[in-house]
Amino acid sequence: MTLEEALGNLIEKYGDGFTWDFVPYTQAGNKGSLMPELRAELSETHPLYYRKIHWAVARCYANDDVLFLGEDEKYFIIHLTYSKTNLPGFPVWVEFSDLNSAITYIEEQYSFSNQSRVRR
Repeated sequence: MTLEEALGNLIEKYGDGFTWDFVPYTQAGNKGSLMPELRAELSETHPLYYRKIHWAVARCYANDDVLFLGEDEKYFIIHLTYSKTNLPGFPVWVEFSDLNSAITYIEEQYSFSNQSRVRR
């Protein structure tokens, strides 16, 4: 299943209450705001600092969680802090071995009501 299919299924299932959406391709890489923000937030002591994270693929508009695609088709949900300095261990993240694991986590860990979708 592709990311488009997986998120599309959740959008269909939860309707306007589903708070995740695709990151437009033009914003996914270095020209967008999410990759530069991630790089700014990861200090050299952060466990993800030396990992290859390619681009942002989806984001949650209810908070600052972003789904990133990394090396070896691994996925990461990273909670961006939008802070110039972070305490050790921040930003917090969850790593997934594949897309299906990430989608399952999103569906199980986030609450989706039938409220209107909020976009920034």
